[in-house]
Amino acid sequence: MASYQYVYVMDQLSKTYAGGKQVLKDIRLSFFPGAKIGIVGVNGSGKSTLLKIMAGIDQDYSGEAWAAEGAKVGYLEQEPQLNPEKDVMGNVMEGVSESQAKLDRYNDLAMNYSDETADEMAALQDEIDAQNLWDLESQVEQAMDALRCPDGSADVSKLSGGEKRRVALCKLLLEKPDLLLLDEPTNHLDAETVAWLQHYL
Repeated sequence: MASYQYVYVMDQLSKTYAGGKQVLKDIRLSFFPGAKIGIVGVNGSGKSTLLKIMAGIDQDYSGEAWAAEGAKVGYLEQEPQLNPEKDVMGNVMEGVSESQAKLDRYNDLAMNYSDETADEMAALQDEIDAQNLWDLESQVEQAMDALRCPDGSADVSKLSGGEKRRVALCKLLLEKPDLLLLDEPTNHLDAETVAWLQHYL
């Protein structure tokens, strides 16, 4: 099968840290959209390093690694970092920022309607209809409820590790990436949330 059909490809990839410790050697992998793959290994065997390379964060390696053209990659690190300048809802809404921008632009055009902007408004309405964005706020609330996120107005600097992970995971899932990379996704999550995540995936 031709390589362009794969959502992600690695070829002869190796990673060596300063000091000479090699954690990855001649890795080859390729998988199709929709594949679900688990990476298993003892601590220090290179699992997180592999995911960081796939996410495009670590680019210091030899060999090839690339996602399909146009594929959006989402990555949940072991200890997610949230935006401290925003509350829980503000962080979650970052996951739907493009969709929210479309709604805001549509509403702005509707409030200041003119013949000059009629075509743009019609095109936006078609996009919003096709992507079912009219109830975006409800979709976000449902996702937050499903992942048992803290209250939307909560200060993220005061959240526990599990609460931060839920918020980061909620934001990431709302982004709807084509390639979803989860590093230790069940860390700090209770059994109910783990079950929901397994079902969702």
